[in-house]
Amino acid sequence: MREKFMLGILRVSLGIVFLAFGIGKFQNDYWARTMESMPFVQKFPWSAHYSVLGVGVLEVLTATSLIIGFFWRYAAFMAATMLLGILILVQFQEVRDIALLGMALYLALYKKEK
Repeated sequence: MREKFMLGILRVSLGIVFLAFGIGKFQNDYWARTMESMPFVQKFPWSAHYSVLGVGVLEVLTATSLIIGFFWRYAAFMAATMLLGILILVQFQEVRDIALLGMALYLALYKKEK
């Protein structure tokens, strides 16, 4: 029972972080503007703004899945993939994202002991 509760806290916590960052993409926050200014994003054949919105949608969907517990392992894997991409882009300068990657990987690889 305690283990299930703790997993729930971890899922919801990671989900809230992704929800906040996902919503921020629609409000043109700092990270949305940073992403729009990245040279590789500007090379896409569509507007950089659409790329930011797409990432925002993906973050909100991932967050929702983590928070409600629907396909949460897949959502955790998606979160880990996004976080790894972010860390590569920022050259591992965001310590917070390293911790979030650890959370996401734990959830994605979690197996209940018998």
